[in-house]
Amino acid sequence: MTKFTKVLPLFFAAVVLLASASASQAAKSVEPSCCAPEPPKPCCYEPCFNYKTHRLFVKKACPCSCSPPTEAILQVTDPRCNCYVDVPVCLPSCCEGVPCITSRCGMFKRGIVEYEWCCGFKVKVVFKGCDKVDVHYYGL
Repeated sequence: MTKFTKVLPLFFAAVVLLASASASQAAKSVEPSCCAPEPPKPCCYEPCFNYKTHRLFVKKACPCSCSPPTEAILQVTDPRCNCYVDVPVCLPSCCEGVPCITSRCGMFKRGIVEYEWCCGFKVKVVFKGCDKVDVHYYGL
């Protein structure tokens, strides 16, 4: 029997021991308490809203809408601090269903959240500074 055949069983025993230790460590790190995302909380500031309607170079979303717009409140999560703000908006009557929502942090520490409906209407909410929120309408 050579030295290699004597060391080989010890090597496999060490590999099995390390594998079982890493498996138990992986099981500890997959506990739901450490991996669950924290739900957003209400923001601690009272926002000041500024509404802007962009009509130049924008395709009109609902050209044949005769119904009045619908008032709604969007609960928008600020991507900078994981807190939400209730944003009152007016939506065209043709906006139905769930919008496509995208959020990101922009330049100058701004949080940007965009809502786009399949009719082409889009609302962009920009969190600026501490309590300033700009709401942009596209497609009216």
